[in-house]
Amino acid sequence: MRILTGVSAVLSAAHRDRDGNMHGHTWQVTVWWDDEPDAVQKQKELKEYLTIFDHHVLSDGVAWGEHLGKAILHGMKCVKVEVSRPLEGLYAVVEWPA
Repeated sequence: MRILTGVSAVLSAAHRDRDGNMHGHTWQVTVWWDDEPDAVQKQKELKEYLTIFDHHVLSDGVAWGEHLGKAILHGMKCVKVEVSRPLEGLYAVVEWPA
């Protein structure tokens, strides 16, 4: 059995599309850890971590959901990250192999 504990937060940021046009999105970010860490503390840590992206212009290296998820995975030292824009039906999942 594998137990994961997850927390979620929202971030809003701008980026350039493939044509170079600046625009913004709101992303829902859900982060998962193995076992049972203190979820309230982890949510606080996630919200604090996301301030490096929130209300900023994202660099090309993290401008897409998959790349943003990879950065968050490394930054939060977690096992799985889900990045979504549900109103647009766009989702990305980045995780370490089980």
